[in-house]
Amino acid sequence: MSSQRSSSSVFDNDQSPTLLTSSQQPLAMPRFLSQTQNPGQTLEDVFSRLSVSASPFNYPPSDFSAGSSYGVKTPSKILPCNGWGHGVTTLQSSNLWHPAFTSNNYSYYDDGFVDSKPLVRQREKTPTFGGGAFPVFPLSNGMQQKTPDDAGFLYGFLGGNNGSNNLGFSGNERRLRWFNDLRGRVLLLATDQHECRTLQETMRKLTREEFYIIFLELINHVTDLMVDPFGNYVVQRMVEICTEEQLSQIVLSLAQCNFQLVRICLSAHGIRGVEKLLERVTTQEQRDLVLSALCPGAAILAKDVNGHRVLLHCLKQFSGEDNENLLNVVANKCFEIATDKTGCVVLQQCINHAQGETKQKLLDAIILHVSLLAEDCYGNYVVQHLLSLKVPGVAESLLIQLKGRFFYLACNKYGSNVVERFLQDSGEKHSTSIVLELLHNPNVAMLLVDPYGNYVIKSALSASKGHVRNRLERLIKLNSLIMRSNLYGKKLLAWFEKGKI
Repeated sequence: MSSQRSSSSVFDNDQSPTLLTSSQQPLAMPRFLSQTQNPGQTLEDVFSRLSVSASPFNYPPSDFSAGSSYGVKTPSKILPCNGWGHGVTTLQSSNLWHPAFTSNNYSYYDDGFVDSKPLVRQREKTPTFGGGAFPVFPLSNGMQQKTPDDAGFLYGFLGGNNGSNNLGFSGNERRLRWFNDLRGRVLLLATDQHECRTLQETMRKLTREEFYIIFLELINHVTDLMVDPFGNYVVQRMVEICTEEQLSQIVLSLAQCNFQLVRICLSAHGIRGVEKLLERVTTQEQRDLVLSALCPGAAILAKDVNGHRVLLHCLKQFSGEDNENLLNVVANKCFEIATDKTGCVVLQQCINHAQGETKQKLLDAIILHVSLLAEDCYGNYVVQHLLSLKVPGVAESLLIQLKGRFFYLACNKYGSNVVERFLQDSGEKHSTSIVLELLHNPNVAMLLVDPYGNYVIKSALSASKGHVRNRLERLIKLNSLIMRSNLYGKKLLAWFEKGKI
């Protein structure tokens, strides 16, 4: 029998459990009589005389589950172990988080000894449960399941495996244990690429009291989370499920420092959380806090590819009275915003939503700079938009500012668009005065063959009537030979002759 040495769990001289590579039968220890000294003695006899009353381990109550797949060592017997790989036998009970089962008492591997004490497989990152070690538990198919990672423990909290409880805990007890482990680690999980998704789902299933505990862990870090590639999604979920009081705390946290909210809005990640926040803002106090934090950086936000979205959201969701200070800042920086690729779009929306004196202030700022805006690659769109609104008195004011410059603008790539818009939307009176100004210019024939001026002549022909149109037709006929030798003149002449048919 000594030639068939296999291993099991026995006790050494200190009454401490020792882990050996397992097979079918346990090894005899030197403290007992070997079979060569007493051939008639069996291992069963040895174990029957073995006393474990002096074991230093504090065993849990003996309400062990019979028939369990765990290999369970009790003071009186050893239950067969059929659920562990690599022949490892280890202590298990219905209470896996008994004070005895702590990382201070254990440190295990699959094989071997260290100083004749059991070695517990250690992880690089072991979650703690009130100071206890995270257990390694067997699967029903006999394979050893590795210690769950962060996603695993959140999965258990969410009720994995259809809510089954392989460890023998009740649903409430298991939920409490998972939640206790979640506490203190929420910020770490929120900034992890994979765990943040599971955390979002976990937050949906929390009770009001549980969510408040998580909220307290995150509220002081909300400004950093909002610009985090993964944390911003957690903040968005917080905003969706938090109470009005908690929402006010988030708003106050974002607005308490100068330009803090503006910096968040300039971030591609932060703007998502801010937009979600603005959708949930309901009280006047919350709106005032948000708008007061945004006003100092309104001009910067208007020109930013991310930040402009928050201004557009404020214009759509809040009243003109709420947005008054915001629009005043935009009006003061009108030219700077209008000549920006993103800003020109924002400025057009500001004009649409402004009311009363605030709107007039915006109009006056545009009229004042119309000469430069009309020939700007982006500013010309603002002038065209203003003309298309057909606000009483605006077209006349713009016409006064541009008087004597229409011929120059007609030959400009961007200014020609403004002149065409004048001819189409300013009314017959104003369009006639513009056409006459063009005809009185000694170089008017140049417009017939100009890359941009020929489009102005087309619009003038469409908008003119009576003697003004006759003068335009006469101009084309007198210069038809020159037009036929020019690419742009040829197209204009073809269009004119087709309209005459």
